[in-house]
Amino acid sequence: MFRYAPHMSQTLKDHIQLNLGYTTKQIYDKHKAIWWEHVNAGQSMTWDDFIRLQDIAYLDRKHKKGSWRLHTNPAISIQSWAFQHSKDVFFFQDVGEINETQVPFTIGIQTPTQCESMLLYGHSGAISMDATFGTNDMKFHQFSLMGFEDHHTGVPLTWIITSKQTIEDLIEWLKPLKDKMLSHMPHWKPSCIFVDDAPQELKALQLVLYLVPTLCLFP
Repeated sequence: MFRYAPHMSQTLKDHIQLNLGYTTKQIYDKHKAIWWEHVNAGQSMTWDDFIRLQDIAYLDRKHKKGSWRLHTNPAISIQSWAFQHSKDVFFFQDVGEINETQVPFTIGIQTPTQCESMLLYGHSGAISMDATFGTNDMKFHQFSLMGFEDHHTGVPLTWIITSKQTIEDLIEWLKPLKDKMLSHMPHWKPSCIFVDDAPQELKALQLVLYLVPTLCLFP
């Protein structure tokens, strides 16, 4: 059911759909320009002439949601996505029928470009690792690893989404990530890793990468 503009014509919906590569504001401005042409030409007004920016934003969200959701079941949807993008997934662990307290959901994502960056900037270089929590509907943790290019600009190296972050769970995806780097560069090893005061992250990095992470202190 449409939350906005329930009387919007199918012609206008199709027009918006074709222009979703633009921003909602650009689409809205284009539509208003056409509306002024109708007004100046003395044409009668329709419901389409009362479209709002919120209406276009709603259709935009609906389109994007349909483009990444591959199945109504979230578990099947993510499985399908991981299979279709296998070259970008270095680790995937689905809870399936197993109790989530035993086996957490985890997916590690690294594009070929990110892999090249991790080899280039991660070897003998500094890497930062941090996680967010509670910023998504499932309340999963999202880990981000960043490298630093010559001008000290941050470069994204990989992302990991997981439902747990115990030492054992971190090792589960840190080890295949390390093995992937070693398969491309046998002597790959960062000089240091910046993390915040998270004991499980510190210990896991020590056990997998055999180095002592550098602790970041935030004011």
